[in-house]
Amino acid sequence: MLKIIEQHGDGGNGDGANYHITAVRDGVTVAGFYAGPLQECPEDASLERDLSYAYDAVKFFKLGYEAGKNGEEVTFEEAPEEE
Repeated sequence: MLKIIEQHGDGGNGDGANYHITAVRDGVTVAGFYAGPLQECPEDASLERDLSYAYDAVKFFKLGYEAGKNGEEVTFEEAPEEE
């Protein structure tokens, strides 16, 4: 079974909004990414520096494709923001 866990914060703690996704298969983390605020020079953000998590999306596409192809059960869970 593949479980996708989503966590997000609205920036209420002063750190800015964030988004965290983790994919877990049979208790083992197989993929994940974290996107945080671009507080320093957001106009200069690039895939090599501040947006590198975008490359991790391909892992999720592959996981979803393989799970569907193999008839694997997939669950989605929203977890509370970590303190």
